[in-house]
Amino acid sequence: MSLLEVFRKNIFWFIDMLRGRDIKNHYEDIKWIIENNDSNASKVKKEKYLQQILEHAVSTTWFYQKCVGYTSISDFPIINKNIIRNNFEQFLSSKYKKKNCVLISTSGSTGAPFSVLQNMSKRCRNTGDNLYFSNKSGYEIGQKLIYIKIWSDTVRKGILSRLWWQNIHPHSVFELKDTDIEIFIKDLEKNKKKKSFLGYTSAFEAICRYLDTINSPKIDGNVRSIITMSESLNDYVRSKMKMYFGIKPISRYSNNENGIIAQEDHSETNKYIINSASYFVEIFDLIKDIPIGKGKLGRIVVTDLHNYAMPLIRYDTGDIGTLELDTENIPYLACIKGRKLDLIYDTKGAIVPSHISYKLYKYGDYKQFQLVQYGEKDYVIKLNTDTKVDEKSMIEEYKVYFGEDANITIEYVDEIPLLSSGKRREVANTYHSQL
Repeated sequence: MSLLEVFRKNIFWFIDMLRGRDIKNHYEDIKWIIENNDSNASKVKKEKYLQQILEHAVSTTWFYQKCVGYTSISDFPIINKNIIRNNFEQFLSSKYKKKNCVLISTSGSTGAPFSVLQNMSKRCRNTGDNLYFSNKSGYEIGQKLIYIKIWSDTVRKGILSRLWWQNIHPHSVFELKDTDIEIFIKDLEKNKKKKSFLGYTSAFEAICRYLDTINSPKIDGNVRSIITMSESLNDYVRSKMKMYFGIKPISRYSNNENGIIAQEDHSETNKYIINSASYFVEIFDLIKDIPIGKGKLGRIVVTDLHNYAMPLIRYDTGDIGTLELDTENIPYLACIKGRKLDLIYDTKGAIVPSHISYKLYKYGDYKQFQLVQYGEKDYVIKLNTDTKVDEKSMIEEYKVYFGEDANITIEYVDEIPLLSSGKRREVANTYHSQL
């Protein structure tokens, strides 16, 4: 590491020390539990965390008061985004004040805005999770991290910003045209310091397809770690990123309301190590609220062991997967489905990041929304809202993403219909699904 990187790393841990070593303590706890998963001491600690959050939920929230007298987690109901959204105040713990917590908001994969309150210790736990699992992939705090996603228009990048101190370099998914990627690659090769990638699979796919078109040799960028998120890691991106950057990418399973739930084992494809230090994971039947056996496809249900401000017990993530046991009888997720949203293409046939729906929020608040491509150049933005939006500005902005020759219409609806799985698509492509 360079002197500046070491300085950044030391500053990070020094600030944490001044605040009571919260992040360091969480990090060490996570590392010990996961790396001693099969030990009795680790199992006892995980069970202790589970029982503590169950007792806290029952004794401090209105929603879980009905579970008084429970004998195990099996006595708790399955919850989902709609239940939480419709009973938000009832999920809040009386032990915590909102002003001392952080409100995490997301569009979610269902197209309906969703928020969760997290206490500060939970936020530190998430940071500890992030550090541990990033370290497992080859990243070390202080190193340059190129983070490719949708960034807020107001994100701070200056020397006094958190991003600068943590050496995080934001790169917008809207800056992945051929000319953007050409500059991006040149900058990578110019900077010989160690660096890591974190971003959407579709972003890495755009980079790889550009490199294919120019018959690029291997990129000399000193990349040490590649983590994909939010979308399924397909075989094309997996093989091409390895070919061009010399590093096998790994897939991370996470969401905004919880955090990192699992991450692909670096040595085994399609084996996701569950973050059992921070979550209790179950698999339920696709229709009925009953647990199912190992190897069967079902709904991924998560209990957050550390969010005391707003306990989420048996939370249906809306995702689908299977649970298996390794040779030491440690559970792992063998496959995860439902995270990959339908892909939308611009008028020239290039993939547009599914997360462009995030940009809708600048135009108003919605109960639900959905972006649909129904023709080669035809798109509709469906909005479930009581207030009309600035349609002209919205269409002008989305023409930048889809193409100036895109035919974009806005439709106000009373409801976005559910799929048979019980989910709503935030992004749908009825045109390409018919090809």
